[in-house]
Amino acid sequence: MRAYKLKDSLRGKINYEKELNPQQLKVVKEADGSCLVLAGAGSGKTRVLIYRLAYLLEKDINPQNILLVTFTNKASQEMIHRAEALVRISLSSLWTGTFHHIGNIILRREAEVLDYTSNFTIIDKEDAKDLIQDCIEELKLSQENLFPKKDIISSIWSLAVNSLKEIEEVVIPFYSHLEEFIPLIKRVLNLYQKKKREANIMDFDDLLLNWLKLMEIEEIKKKYAQQFRYILVDEYQDTNRLQFEILKKIYSFHKNILVVGDDAQSIYSFRAATIYNLLDFPKEFESAKIFKLETNYRSSPQILNLANQIIKNNVNQFPKKLTAVKKDDELPKIVETSDIYAQAKFIGEKILKLNEEGIPLEEIAVLFRSRFQALELEVELIKRNIPYIVRGGLRFFEQAHIKDALAYLKYLINPKDELSFKRAICLHKGIGRGFALKIWERLNKKREWKEIEKTLPKRQKEGFSEFIQIIEEIKKLNPQQAIRRILIFYKDYCYLSFDNPEERILDLEELAKMASRYRTIKRFLAEISSYEEFKGESILSYQEKEDTVILSTIHQAKGLEWEVVFLIGFSEGEFPHPKAMNEKEQLEEERRLFYVAVTRTKRYLFITYPQRRFTFRNGIIISRPSMFFYELEKNLFEEWKIEE
Repeated sequence: MRAYKLKDSLRGKINYEKELNPQQLKVVKEADGSCLVLAGAGSGKTRVLIYRLAYLLEKDINPQNILLVTFTNKASQEMIHRAEALVRISLSSLWTGTFHHIGNIILRREAEVLDYTSNFTIIDKEDAKDLIQDCIEELKLSQENLFPKKDIISSIWSLAVNSLKEIEEVVIPFYSHLEEFIPLIKRVLNLYQKKKREANIMDFDDLLLNWLKLMEIEEIKKKYAQQFRYILVDEYQDTNRLQFEILKKIYSFHKNILVVGDDAQSIYSFRAATIYNLLDFPKEFESAKIFKLETNYRSSPQILNLANQIIKNNVNQFPKKLTAVKKDDELPKIVETSDIYAQAKFIGEKILKLNEEGIPLEEIAVLFRSRFQALELEVELIKRNIPYIVRGGLRFFEQAHIKDALAYLKYLINPKDELSFKRAICLHKGIGRGFALKIWERLNKKREWKEIEKTLPKRQKEGFSEFIQIIEEIKKLNPQQAIRRILIFYKDYCYLSFDNPEERILDLEELAKMASRYRTIKRFLAEISSYEEFKGESILSYQEKEDTVILSTIHQAKGLEWEVVFLIGFSEGEFPHPKAMNEKEQLEEERRLFYVAVTRTKRYLFITYPQRRFTFRNGIIISRPSMFFYELEKNLFEEWKIEE
């Protein structure tokens, strides 16, 4: 007897014309083949992906033949939940998640082809770094040889894998100070790869690299390329070369791929993302169709007029013009203050006023190009008792490099402070936690520095002498001078320990600038301790009621929105980043960063810059606004000057 399965027809249940605007509808109904959807900020790209998914299901496409790739697993779960509500069937068989999630599933099925077993272990970033440290120690590449730390080696590995480049192609442009170590770095990473394979483990980057290796095997490529009739990819502007190559392999059979992205929001090149995946889509995928989503549901016309003007100056882009659904509102404000302290006061005062007018604190964000720009603002918010959190990061005084520098000062003021002593001395060559404890015990027995120094092995003596020298020198200095002296030593440590040394050095220079307002180290530390007390209250407040101002770098703010946005430090020499000034591609990415910041706001935008800035090279300088200021038409914003 022949079995016949009844289908629950979904066709006609969704009124697409009612639910979507004309541009969105065109994507949902016509996006077969190779399709690039240029989705402007706030244009409803998630909605389009969900309705496109529903439309495919209405056409009786089996969920297991659809691959939906998102940049967070949370985003994929939300899309599936909303799609299930539309089509009223379970989508548990749909292939969805991040590249890493999907790579993991496929590798579990095919692991033996690559000489892994299906129960391989995935190690997180911290475990991966620890394994790299084991390799460094096994090869006897200690700090004595000034070899870079595990965090930097991990970053080099990740950047090389995701950009499909050789180690030297990553080190020379991004870590030029480590060029002499390239042969040794390769030895460490070769051993790292060997140890992972022997232990049947993979790190997060291996999930993609090994997935691509599988796809290079014709039989396996054919299997998955035939299975996935339709590929949907979100945030395509943030993909890297490795992810692109994986997608090309899967696309090769049915040749139905829809990628959604916005070249104007491609800001993660430092993570190996490349805008050229999106810009070159029409060249790489045959008979490509391009759709544009230009209706913005987030921001006022005044905000969008400014945003359109900003991005207009980029050459490498698909031109778009965002139009607003919302009614006219206030013009954005570009605000000149006398200095960074006046900038912080203006923002603190304005936040309280806006809050009094009914805008919740959680609808207010302060964005900045670089972390160091927010120090004075954090101090001002604390003084005004305004609760805040730093999105995706630590408060200024919680950061490791700030705590390192302050450890010297704390020990100087309080010689009984064992924690600060150990933290500071362990930064020096040859001295680990165990040896630091031995020195501490000798100091407690009233031993003199010189007496202890004589008994130390040669390896530890140099580091100990360096530590003593710093402590003795800063005894005679004011707080600013003391931090600058510590920084002379700490700069080299930064370059060998962190993958963002320049940013950390800028933070420490900002700390020294703040310290210049205090005559004694004791008074300076007392002031900082009061900020640390506020920290606990603020976090508690945030957990209880979530009515908290958000502080964030622009990079961390992408994809979010607020009623009010302050963009601070809009100064020449700070935004765009100085390193971008001589590179056309980097300068265009900085302009995209400005565009992203502006399009985070729904109604109120305040862009601020101090007239006077302190630099360590030139002291106090008269500062102009960012070069981007001079690209803007004057009728698009109001200029304010704050008088004290």
